[in-house]
Amino acid sequence: MIASLSIVGCSDNGGKKERVAHSLDTLYTEQKAMAIYDYDPVGALAIIDSAVVVGNLPDWWADFYRAQIYSSTQVPELLDSMLHGVKGAAGDTARVIAERLLCHDSIKVSLACQQDVLEVLAYTARQQNDTLGWLQRSRELVEVCHGQGAETEALRNEAEVGAALCFLGKETEGMAQIDSVIALLDVKKFNELDAMLIVLKRKVMVLAERGHYAEMLPPARQMLERLSDYEQHSDRYHDSSYREPKDSTDRQDYIEFYRSKAQKYIAAAYAAIGESGSMEESFRQLETIVRDAAAREHRARYQAIEQQYETERLRAEARRKALIARSTGIISLLAICLALFALYKHRETRRKNRALVRQIDEAMAYKERYEALLSPKTFDGSKSENAEETADTDLFAQIHDTIVREKLYLNPACDRQMLIERFGLSKERIGAAFAKGSSHPSLSAYINDLRLEHAYKLLLDQPGLDLGQVAQQSGFSSRKYFGDRFKSRYGMTPSEFRDARQ
Repeated sequence: MIASLSIVGCSDNGGKKERVAHSLDTLYTEQKAMAIYDYDPVGALAIIDSAVVVGNLPDWWADFYRAQIYSSTQVPELLDSMLHGVKGAAGDTARVIAERLLCHDSIKVSLACQQDVLEVLAYTARQQNDTLGWLQRSRELVEVCHGQGAETEALRNEAEVGAALCFLGKETEGMAQIDSVIALLDVKKFNELDAMLIVLKRKVMVLAERGHYAEMLPPARQMLERLSDYEQHSDRYHDSSYREPKDSTDRQDYIEFYRSKAQKYIAAAYAAIGESGSMEESFRQLETIVRDAAAREHRARYQAIEQQYETERLRAEARRKALIARSTGIISLLAICLALFALYKHRETRRKNRALVRQIDEAMAYKERYEALLSPKTFDGSKSENAEETADTDLFAQIHDTIVREKLYLNPACDRQMLIERFGLSKERIGAAFAKGSSHPSLSAYINDLRLEHAYKLLLDQPGLDLGQVAQQSGFSSRKYFGDRFKSRYGMTPSEFRDARQ
């Protein structure tokens, strides 16, 4: 194991929080954990635990990252299932950890650390619809921010107080406080811009909750205007705050995230007030934003995995060369020790290679998802999906993902009954999922398409395979049926296709 040393905590710097972290090259750091917690919270928690074991993190500050992971992951159901399957258990765990941290001596002496922990508590309370808790923690945050001289952060949390008051029925008082914050925020740098976007977002949420749909439009449009100016003149907003995106890719992701939020608010407002034309146009713009953002996210993940794979490969190669060099020098004197050491390195290399294979598989999976996102989708503004249709579409996406990932279609027995048994769903539920989520006229047509795509790759990659072998390996029951389906799909027989390629 690589030796490592890390000192982690919070420091105050003119009202801005900084993470103090120094560590040697190791997989067990909070940076590695927080890079994946959004979509792999279980893996992130394992990294945090390992960071404590190897001495990279003190246990009390590791608890803070655990609370963040439990409260902010995008897949809380994974953590809920780990915590005995109780819905909302992840949020409850985050709250318990954060409340315990507030009593820790290291937190009490640092306003910056108190702010970090209170932000987790305020966010968790809001997510759990604990409006009184949200109000209390937001007020505490205002005081802590004033204590650090962080006036923009204080305004940000004063808006949270105003929103909480509105949800508690004190709409006049709460909305006045939100509008006061908007008036006080002088948007000159990124920190102020980010605060303004959050405050405008809270105002729209309150207006939507109270049914003031027409009043949602001005603050939502103001969000779009601020984002457009930031996109065109990002250098004017540069302030090196810890909230500011680190590079152009992060900046574009940030812009598109809030742009999609604003566009969604506008579309919802038009839908509520019955302006169907404006609603349809808003939904079209929203769909484009979401599709482009998703494509960038998958491309970034794919590239990150590729880079990680290459780094691990180079490290493995360096270790192999170092082993050979050392072995050459000591083979005549330490034959027995060398044999034991070689056995250890052989096992280590096998473990590393298995890890590389998993990374390659994951990289290809993200690549396929990214390529799928590049295909433009259509939107029919005259039709709006209800909750049941959305559930059916999501279920189909999950079934499709499992079928493709596990290559269930290569089994000749793959049919509706097999899927019913595999997923534990009724015939009607399976039918509804495919009817709403798939563009294929039938389940058999969907399975055949997947098999034909597999056969297509075999014909390209393994030209020496007999067509009967291609049919068998692709899940078709006979060569003749495979030939008929192939010709129907591609307009030529498999033999003709192979001859044409040659």
